[in-house]
Amino acid sequence: MSANLFPFANDALSPNHLPESVKALLKRAYINRYPKRTSIIEVGSESKSLYLILKGSVSILLKEDDDREDDREIVVAYLNAGDFFGEMGLFEAEPLRTAEVRTREVCEIAEISYENFIELSKQYPDLNYTIFAQLARRLKNTTRKMTDLAFIDVTGRIARCLIELANQPEAMLLPNGRQIRITRQEIGRIVGCSREMVGRVLKSLEDQGMIETEGKAILIYDSALENSEDSNHSV
Repeated sequence: MSANLFPFANDALSPNHLPESVKALLKRAYINRYPKRTSIIEVGSESKSLYLILKGSVSILLKEDDDREDDREIVVAYLNAGDFFGEMGLFEAEPLRTAEVRTREVCEIAEISYENFIELSKQYPDLNYTIFAQLARRLKNTTRKMTDLAFIDVTGRIARCLIELANQPEAMLLPNGRQIRITRQEIGRIVGCSREMVGRVLKSLEDQGMIETEGKAILIYDSALENSEDSNHSV
């Protein structure tokens, strides 16, 4: 069984051949549409609901607990259509949210109360399996990210970041590669370095013929993506 219950076209829920569990969940959920860069969950807010992304992508963010500006944020993960978030409150007594969830683009998201989800999962245990499988996948990704921070230099981390972003649903497929749109600051928040360092590494990768940059647009060439299968230290 897959960690993702749903058939998707690009980054949106396909209405065809939905599992009965998904149909039942959507009947009990509120469907909301959020503009780009909207905070859906704030740190410290009360946990009452589980969310399912139907269309679009969100960022999971941690922010240093002080009065600094956004440059102290860390991007923990990106989640896409078919991913749940807000699930930790299902397993904790009197929980408060510990991370911010912010839309990266216009999103459609289903919100269901914990009480309704727990009741529904008794009838459709595949919902529980999906939650656990997604948690396991995120833990694996977090462990790998910590390993990267400890053992891989910043060039390798940025290269891997570009590869992963190129495999996101919103990446644009071009004849010679995949194009993503992201700021240097955002990349720095993902890999744990300054915006200036990101700029220097991108210039180096461009000089090597692995990528092409123009403003926020970064083209990762197919040849570089193919080479990445053999090495974690080059694009």
